[in-house]
Amino acid sequence: MSPVEHPWPWLDGAPKVNGVYRLGPPGPVSERYANARARENRLLSDEQVRILPTGRGLWNASEWTIRAQGAERLRNLLRPATDGLRILEVGCGNGWLSALLQRDGHKVLGLDPFTDEVEQAARVFTGGPTYAIGEFLTTTIPVAVFDVVLFPASIQYFEDLEAVITKAISLLRPRGTIHVFDSVLYGSAAHALDAKQRSAAYFTRIGVPEMAEHYHCHSIEGFNTLGHVRILHGPVARWHWKRLLGSPASPFTHLTIAPR
Repeated sequence: MSPVEHPWPWLDGAPKVNGVYRLGPPGPVSERYANARARENRLLSDEQVRILPTGRGLWNASEWTIRAQGAERLRNLLRPATDGLRILEVGCGNGWLSALLQRDGHKVLGLDPFTDEVEQAARVFTGGPTYAIGEFLTTTIPVAVFDVVLFPASIQYFEDLEAVITKAISLLRPRGTIHVFDSVLYGSAAHALDAKQRSAAYFTRIGVPEMAEHYHCHSIEGFNTLGHVRILHGPVARWHWKRLLGSPASPFTHLTIAPR
């Protein structure tokens, strides 16, 4: 990809280090998140990141097959825009999805509070998307500048759905849309509470029990009062059994939210 001038002039006053704009200090969760990622063996080499969502050779290759399917569905939904869309990816991580969408002709800003992976994104995808470090809820971002705000595998790191979706809506241009995907959303508040308890046990088991404070399980019904919600994809029935049998059946929900 050849270098391009970024479309976000309001970033020019922010310091830029290692190719990444600093919109705020890393949040308190950043170090805990880094520890959890390392213990899960999810921190990848530059070479591995460069070919994502191909997960060939990774321990969780079947998971990447599912994420590749979700990314292709998203790309197909966004392709009708002839001039490209202005997209904010909240929780961009190592930047693979931002880069994929940028190659489709969109203008993408990837935002994440975890320094190491965002710097890796800027290093691997030179000349591609714009990347910034900052906490979504506390970072100052101009209103009404994006056509799409994405939460890919990141909505679970926000406790207050109303606050996060309200802010995301404020960032949308007319007819803009929010996409929440690649996260497990539950059928009821009770199921979400059960999942929260399982998550706490999991983080304790891998040695980062404090991470449970920052991981939140949400039900689909929790989005219904926040805007016009459409469910584009839901978990495949009995997905957990299919995954045990080696099938790449998805546990993830993909929904969109438009302002009322």
